[in-house]
Amino acid sequence: MRPPRQGEVRVMQVTIVDAFTQTPGAGNRAGVVLDAAGLDAAAMQRIAAAVGASETAFLLSPPGESLVRLRYFTPTDEIDFCGHATVATFHLLAERGLLGRSGTYRLECAAGTLDVELEPVGAKGSRVWIVTPRNPFLESPVPVEQVMALVGGTAAMVDPSLPVRRNAHRLMIPLRRQADVWELAPKGGALAELLAPHGVKGVYVFTRETREAGSVAHSRYFVPGLGVAEDPVTGSASGPLGMYLASHGVVALPAGGGTVRARIEQGDAIGKPGRVEVEVTGSAGQPERARIGGVAVTVLEGTLRA
Repeated sequence: MRPPRQGEVRVMQVTIVDAFTQTPGAGNRAGVVLDAAGLDAAAMQRIAAAVGASETAFLLSPPGESLVRLRYFTPTDEIDFCGHATVATFHLLAERGLLGRSGTYRLECAAGTLDVELEPVGAKGSRVWIVTPRNPFLESPVPVEQVMALVGGTAAMVDPSLPVRRNAHRLMIPLRRQADVWELAPKGGALAELLAPHGVKGVYVFTRETREAGSVAHSRYFVPGLGVAEDPVTGSASGPLGMYLASHGVVALPAGGGTVRARIEQGDAIGKPGRVEVEVTGSAGQPERARIGGVAVTVLEGTLRA
């Protein structure tokens, strides 16, 4: 793709994909641009804002190569990594026959180079498995009482048996009950203002009280610092949550080392249910790696003038 001339309007092909679901309208919606090699950051940001999904992924490498280069933009900012937009992109590449339905690939993004595996599901689909970036779990830089007040809850909702932690640009807060998670109604502007001086963009709340027997946690994610009031289903947070739960014995790893799988629920509270499979590898209380897995469904293909 040649670079655009100054002032030129380009017609871009954009595909809308719902990730972590096979039901259109559920899960987490992503925009995918497969022909983005000639776009600069300003153009990608304009496209992401026009698409309006929580994230849009831009493919910079030629389709069909084993090394897949992506950049991710919310409607207001570029981010290092996005789980659901990665699932959406690899789903689309496999669906179009540009990648095999099974196989191993490498993802290159601002967060680093990550391993990706495609696993066949059903007659035509694939589950996308992604090794998520690993970041340390730190003490919260702000009092949890202040945070809970601004997400529309109280400190009494917090589960005292698990710690509040910061991981990358998010706070992870365990709550006692699913009803508490559903009750929250954040004050986005005030929450962003509280968190911004500490480099925190959002609050990820979860509970061990789930809707389905096979799940290990039920969650919501508010990200006002990135222009996203609520992210429906968050792969980039689900991997760290798997690591967190394994560190505290909620997900039980073998004493001698091994791999376990669990499922995280998200999106139900806003009518967009999605399910993230999480695979954690390590030994009891000492997780070493997490992968997230998800399916997707293509919803809409069209053109965008940007």
